[in-house]
Amino acid sequence: MATATGAQLLVRMLKAEGVRHLFTLSGLHIAPIYAACVEEGIQLVDTRHEQAAAHAADATARLTRGIGVCAVTAGPGVTDALTGIANAYAANSPVLLLGGAAPSFNAGKGSLQEMEQVDLFTRITKWSDRIPSPDRVPTYLAKAFRTMLTGRPGPVFLEVPWDVLSNGVEESEYPLPTGYRTRARQPGDPAFVARAAELLSKSERPVIVAGSSIHWDDAAAQLATLAERLAAPVYLNGAGRGSLPVGHPHFFSLSRKEALAEADAVLIVGTPLDFRLGYGAGIAETATIVQVDSDAAEIGRNRAVDIGIIGDSRSVLEQIGAESSARRNGDAWLRRLRGQEQGKAERQTAFERSDQVPIHHFRLAKELDNVARAAGDSMFVADGGN
Repeated sequence: MATATGAQLLVRMLKAEGVRHLFTLSGLHIAPIYAACVEEGIQLVDTRHEQAAAHAADATARLTRGIGVCAVTAGPGVTDALTGIANAYAANSPVLLLGGAAPSFNAGKGSLQEMEQVDLFTRITKWSDRIPSPDRVPTYLAKAFRTMLTGRPGPVFLEVPWDVLSNGVEESEYPLPTGYRTRARQPGDPAFVARAAELLSKSERPVIVAGSSIHWDDAAAQLATLAERLAAPVYLNGAGRGSLPVGHPHFFSLSRKEALAEADAVLIVGTPLDFRLGYGAGIAETATIVQVDSDAAEIGRNRAVDIGIIGDSRSVLEQIGAESSARRNGDAWLRRLRGQEQGKAERQTAFERSDQVPIHHFRLAKELDNVARAAGDSMFVADGGN
């Protein structure tokens, strides 16, 4: 009868989930995973640092709306990946980190690079655990995928000891599980949706703030449709950036502070009221707030809301649009904000042409933009906040 190692079962689960790349920095503790990846046709991408492997898995998840996977060796390999996983957690990226470990039978004896790893990730992942035996690999991977992709996405850490990866089991006794997660969407409570639609339809100065869930829920079309129906400006946040093209009549970016301060109704979709939105303090005190999020714990955090709707952004935006009355006339509100944006853009243009020394940062950005456009397919990678 055919046997399969824990590593083979693990990689077959990755392949069945559509994973095509595994990012890593080679280490002996996870060598069986490499062999299985070669067998199954999953491409190994070896990085120069484990943090880079975690960041690459994060980027893969964001760009594909799928799962990013990285595997690192025990001890310092795992701790080196910590920052990348913390970043994925903050960005709600479904990243699976596989961490090598000494054989289970040597636990506590002082094996090479042995340390407590699972507890390191309990506060910066949706789930952190240790696979206890080869036969449990499929069920643990199934739970990992389910956890990463249910509700608000996020990373998972699984420790996989050497013996779990290298020991074998009878394949017929442990078939790969199927149907272990649902792709069903989560619409909002109809009564709450109806109240939100009525409130937004009657508002004179509505504003929409849309965040990362627009990307993860593939809700760009629904966002545009609702913005047009409500005649509302849309300000994008997090991974929601790019969901409306720059030339879209409802895309705004330079007037957010003024719009939130003057709004009488604000729809916040899939973005937390964190530092990026001034913890909600910049929203007019008299404004009515509707917040939509798949995570109920985020609703009402830092600022009280009038209507909180639990659900995925695509479904809820469709619901609100269907419940809203015919397109309202909000042209005056949009023209006013567009005028503010044009004024700011004109002031920025002056800085872009400035010959001051040291170079003004807007002039530097404009010159880089010109070079990028002339070169064609260009990409910038930058870091830092000041």
